[in-house]
Amino acid sequence: MNRRRSRKHNIDIMFLMILFLIFTFSGVSVLLMAVNSYRSVVDSNLKDTDARAAMAYVREVVHKCDNGSGIDIGTIEGNSCLIIQDESGEYSRYIYAYDGYLRELLAKDDSGATAEFGDKILKVNSFDIAWLPEGNGLEANIEDNSGKAHVVDIAICSGGDKR
Repeated sequence: MNRRRSRKHNIDIMFLMILFLIFTFSGVSVLLMAVNSYRSVVDSNLKDTDARAAMAYVREVVHKCDNGSGIDIGTIEGNSCLIIQDESGEYSRYIYAYDGYLRELLAKDDSGATAEFGDKILKVNSFDIAWLPEGNGLEANIEDNSGKAHVVDIAICSGGDKR
């Protein structure tokens, strides 16, 4: 009789061990799925961060300088750029994409500065800017490093009609 009882206890212990292993495996599997899901959300947010920051930067620079000074669109070494003249008309701020970065250059108009002189702001693939059809604002197109295009419309309050 002792033999039957000890055998029954061995089977109970084995059943409990198998049940514990199944529970542990399930818990680890759920944890790994949660970690992978979190990682993918964080990666997608990081990819959009540079483009959102670049759009916010351009928008804030335009709004800060929207005081009647000249806001215009031009090119610098073949790259589309936003040109903002200071109030004295002596210096211009150029915002453009060059060599994989959104850059800013503050220079005198006759200084002969080139695109490579600009300060690197953020990594972007491209930056294009154009006047809105109504002429009372700008449309900035920014392509981030993953190739996703982002568009921001910026109202110009003091500049008048630029069509």
